[in-house]
Amino acid sequence: MRRTRTEAPEWSPSEVDLLVRAARSAPTYGGGHPWVLEPHGRAVALYELPHHSFHDRLGIGRLLTCGGVLHNVHAALRRAGWRVEVSLPADAARPDLLAVLTAVGRQAVEDQRTSGPAELALLVAANHWEGTRVRPVDTDGSVTLLVSTDGDSSRDVLLAGAALEAVRLKARELGLSTTVGRGPLPAHVWASLTVPGLSEPRPPG
Repeated sequence: MRRTRTEAPEWSPSEVDLLVRAARSAPTYGGGHPWVLEPHGRAVALYELPHHSFHDRLGIGRLLTCGGVLHNVHAALRRAGWRVEVSLPADAARPDLLAVLTAVGRQAVEDQRTSGPAELALLVAANHWEGTRVRPVDTDGSVTLLVSTDGDSSRDVLLAGAALEAVRLKARELGLSTTVGRGPLPAHVWASLTVPGLSEPRPPG
């Protein structure tokens, strides 16, 4: 009987290259590249590498960096036409395993470019990571976007890093310059993104 053609179960070399380039495009907060990707099947696992820094003793910068990698790999897979499921394992035996992204089927490639005058609303709406919030505040003629979560676990910081990267990339798409800050910040606010020259809309007076 003639065997029907099925989709390849493994990532192709060009797809692996796409994933690696997407991960490497994430900014680093705290020095080095404290992550490694492990492709297998139609999934890719994100691991945190132990890296001790005098300037990042608690590992917050390391987790924010890994969160940026998580967002960039997720976005690259979606742009390549994959529907992606993200799991965040809490495995005591593998605490370095942060996330697993699995391609579960094909989807139409969406044009994610946006334009228009409501830039601040577009920046806030760019974040789709569950459990995170992006809140704008006025700061001396600019807008600063505060990235926060309800908790303070490693998972919270990882997702805050993903949210930060989503908003940073949207700002770049809109042609806006940004500056990332990490402190001092209120509790459960893990990073800030200042956009010079952007201000919150004023209510009609």
